[in-house]
Amino acid sequence: MSGEWSSVHYETATNDFVNDLKSLSLFQKSNEYADTIERLLIYLKQATPYGLLKNKPFAFAIIDNLHRIISIFDKKLLDENENSQLTNLFLNSISDLYQDVNLYELFLAIKDLTRIEIIFHNYLPLLKQNYFTNDDTYDSLITCILPIIGCSSAFVLINENNLPSNLLSYLLVFAKNNWHNKQRQNVIISILMLIKILCKKPMLVSMIIRSEWPNACIQWLEVSGPRPSIKTDCLLAHILLKLARHAVAVEYLNQLNCIQALNASKEQMKKDYTEEEYATIDFIQSIIYALLVEADEIKRNFVFADKLMCNILKQLVSYTIQASKNELFIHKGCHISEFLCVLCKLFVNDDIVNKCLNESSQLFDCLTQLLIQFTMTNNDITRCQQALNDEALVSLANLLWSISFHESYHEKFRSNKALMNTISNLATSSLLYTNTHNRSCPRDICSLKKATEGILWNLKSLYITQQKHISEEKPMIMISYSHSDSIFCKEVVEHLSQYITVWIDYKQVTQNNAHSDDLWEEIAGAMEMASIIILIVSKEYYDSKSCRQELSYATDTLKKRIVPIYAPDQQFKASGWLGIRIAGQKYVHFGRKHFTDAFNELLSLVTVDQKSIAIPASTSSQKPIVAKTSKIDTSLKSWTSKDIRKWFEDNHIHKDLITLFADQFYTGTALIVYAHHLKRFYRNEYSEISTNYSRTFHGKRLQTIDFITFADAFWRLREEHDPQSKIDDTCEKYTTNQLSCPMKVLKEGTAWLCQRTAATVMKEKIILNLSISSRVTGRNNHFMHYDRLKQTPNSRQDNLAEQVSNTTQYKTVQQTQEPKIKSEPTDYIQKARYDCNPH
Repeated sequence: MSGEWSSVHYETATNDFVNDLKSLSLFQKSNEYADTIERLLIYLKQATPYGLLKNKPFAFAIIDNLHRIISIFDKKLLDENENSQLTNLFLNSISDLYQDVNLYELFLAIKDLTRIEIIFHNYLPLLKQNYFTNDDTYDSLITCILPIIGCSSAFVLINENNLPSNLLSYLLVFAKNNWHNKQRQNVIISILMLIKILCKKPMLVSMIIRSEWPNACIQWLEVSGPRPSIKTDCLLAHILLKLARHAVAVEYLNQLNCIQALNASKEQMKKDYTEEEYATIDFIQSIIYALLVEADEIKRNFVFADKLMCNILKQLVSYTIQASKNELFIHKGCHISEFLCVLCKLFVNDDIVNKCLNESSQLFDCLTQLLIQFTMTNNDITRCQQALNDEALVSLANLLWSISFHESYHEKFRSNKALMNTISNLATSSLLYTNTHNRSCPRDICSLKKATEGILWNLKSLYITQQKHISEEKPMIMISYSHSDSIFCKEVVEHLSQYITVWIDYKQVTQNNAHSDDLWEEIAGAMEMASIIILIVSKEYYDSKSCRQELSYATDTLKKRIVPIYAPDQQFKASGWLGIRIAGQKYVHFGRKHFTDAFNELLSLVTVDQKSIAIPASTSSQKPIVAKTSKIDTSLKSWTSKDIRKWFEDNHIHKDLITLFADQFYTGTALIVYAHHLKRFYRNEYSEISTNYSRTFHGKRLQTIDFITFADAFWRLREEHDPQSKIDDTCEKYTTNQLSCPMKVLKEGTAWLCQRTAATVMKEKIILNLSISSRVTGRNNHFMHYDRLKQTPNSRQDNLAEQVSNTTQYKTVQQTQEPKIKSEPTDYIQKARYDCNPH
């Protein structure tokens, strides 16, 4: 045949190809098998003169039917004869067609997602570990199967149970053993393509980390000598890029010094690749860098005219605009959603927003047009494209939300009627656009509805018209916080509520009120009615556009009084927009004093004008505020063994730990009790579980990440079903501290006393007598005793007395000038008090 083929010819060739393919059998004679393979090769060449994409029906026919005869090819490849050579030739021809086309685009053309799921499940079981041997017998078979599995998996929901448990391990072993073998590079590339796609799936990230694929990728970057190939290095970069979009992987990659590895590979890549090739891979590595570091650090680097940072921003903006002009929104091998997600993280900083918009006059218009475009096509596209388009749409809304905080751009928003209509529709049509936070996006990306409502708030296009959702009792306090601080927030609310009316968003959800998805109306209304806004300061609060929205409304519009507080473990120091708004405000840091003292200080601040509220005095004899008895969710009592096993599986606990533990619990409440025990005796449990694990599984070592996942699941379950758990833990800690003091005296008191000089003991007796006097007379204030002690000549003893005078019975001395004595003076005084008045 010659010349152009008609559609009839293509259809005939496709049917003949499928029929011959199905006719292959192990029972055929050798010459019959060879004749069939030769005909298949002819059909393959004639039907795809311009590649698979130009003849999609033929391409789908191959994919739909090839899996049927893989087992035949498996046997034929083992025979070192003419049939094995023909089989290799046929499989290599198909593999070459795959190399010339992006199979991902081919799968995008399939409008039936169920069909893709069937393809994935047909091919995955065909992949066998024995294919990945030291010789190349099955290489042609691997390069046919792996691309189909990889590209189809991009459209299928997958968790760890869907994959063979050892799949990632034996693929990694093969890649390590053959990394420098140029004859097997096609197999390695096929493996890397599969790993790249799997890294995008949140449910598989823990499994990928456990298999140590991130470790291997970084090691390959650091290998000295010539680079393998531009395609291989690009795939390595894409694997790290996909991982860097998951919070748990970011932490892991930073522990592996991923940024250092990226920098180490640059010089060799410049030597081995063309300028254009290096520019492509350098940009991907720059995106990884942007996802791994904090936005503040990027801002600082850019402020100091760091060329790398400036180049990242410039390229991100340029590639976003270029991708917007592509029919599939792809540029440089990346979907536009990749660029938009990174910009979302960087746009937390106002300076970066201004820099990007000032240097590119097209960016704002590009983002607005894309938002409108993705909204209009949202319901018309295939299910395969839905996930990518949803991700892009959510990112666009978040970017425009960041821009809307700048009043200089408000007129641009308002003058674009199509944009405003689109934003209004997205903000109100919750039934049509129910997109939630995409788990593969950075944490600072909020839901579509929240972002669009935030834009309207900033543009003053959405107002509170009625306060029907606010409690009839006017709240005195409203708390603004990031949900990452919810445990500490609930602890503060629990104590404050005993003295004062508090409005907090999570309580509104439990009150059968109709309200917007993100409580915008309730939050704004509560701020308007509250006397004081308590702000829980944290890095997550600073990064959150929702929190910025709340605080801007409270301070800039309502001019409310703000009381900042810090959680006990908070090291963040407010800067940027947050630092500006809380500058000069008196704050309370719960990490610098006992919880009771910090709480009383907070209560004093918020009730300074309320005479009717009794404020407990902060004294040494005051008992800590103890929370009410914890009430465990009674629904857990009805859990069966099946429910418990399902909980283990849903939380992605490793199957070996499920084997060890799942059948040991008979009720859900038992899980809560064990979670409490695990929290208190974390180290001991880890040691005991590791020992049992090794014994049960014949010396196998328990992976740290598996234990962390296990413990995290129990702690989250306890927090969810036992709201008082955090407070109970705090109270237990204080009780433990109290009990430890007399025990320490009994063990160490005598030895400690023997080391004191006569003069020192005399001065300590002064403290003892004064303390006993205070106990007898009922006076709890030590400041008078401190004034008397100041007359003693020993400056060291003065310092000691000052520490004792400011210490309650629940807080021991933390430091003195002699490290050996640390908390002994306080223990000694408590023992003496008990000896004098044991009842």
